[in-house]
Amino acid sequence: MSSLDRMLRLLDLFAAEQPRWTVEQAIARTGYSRSTIYRYFKSLSAAGLVASGGDGAYGLGPAVIGLDRLCRLNDPLLTRAQPHLAELARALGLVAVVESFRDQVVVTHVEVGPEASVPADLQRGLSAGLLDSAAARVLLAHENARRLRRFHDVAGAAIGKAGLGANWTAFRQALRVQRRVGFAVHDGAGALGALRVAVPVFAAGDRAIAALAAPATVRDEARVGEHLLRGARRISALMADQAPPAQATMASEATWRPSASRANGAVAMTEDRLSVA
Repeated sequence: MSSLDRMLRLLDLFAAEQPRWTVEQAIARTGYSRSTIYRYFKSLSAAGLVASGGDGAYGLGPAVIGLDRLCRLNDPLLTRAQPHLAELARALGLVAVVESFRDQVVVTHVEVGPEASVPADLQRGLSAGLLDSAAARVLLAHENARRLRRFHDVAGAAIGKAGLGANWTAFRQALRVQRRVGFAVHDGAGALGALRVAVPVFAAGDRAIAALAAPATVRDEARVGEHLLRGARRISALMADQAPPAQATMASEATWRPSASRANGAVAMTEDRLSVA
């Protein structure tokens, strides 16, 4: 890892659990020398990425706020998908856009319907583990093999406990089934885990760039899944610079009839569960 990489990894220290760090705390967590930590914090401060307070501790700096505003205004996914997200929110009450980041997922947008409000604990920037929600599992299933192998090496026990396979071979098979199923239903942990149904959004080349997630009761899974599938296909077409499929085609494709079973921790939706009254 280069010196620049090590410096940027200091930004990973900042989290809701501990948003401010002293030099001593950073040394204890990273193992870097005092001179190195001072040098890194000085460079990050000059870039506005961190800022020190009167207590001598560092927090995230004003440049992060400016960068977040640029993301909100110019994120290609959010700007192109906005009409479809608004339509989904009107139908489902709430829909979240979730993207992967290293060994976690992050909520990048929450859209709510006219009669709903954003839950206090479900905000842009909320992060969660790769096993803790339906959205995370959908994104995990579309990761490349190298990253999946690395994740399994460090989280094999947690993967087995989550029902996604007792070894590497079983884990890969579980994710293969999940990809074939097309979307996930999972009772997860925390605010993001409460969004029980999720589907992938693709860019050109069938690359999963995000997941759409929404809350659903057991009886409502089919209706929510149908809406999310339709919305995700439209957004994926936009991201691939294609014209959205015709409405008739969208309606016929939205009903998921998987050949996979509920094996290896992947959730298959049967025809009766996807029948919409």
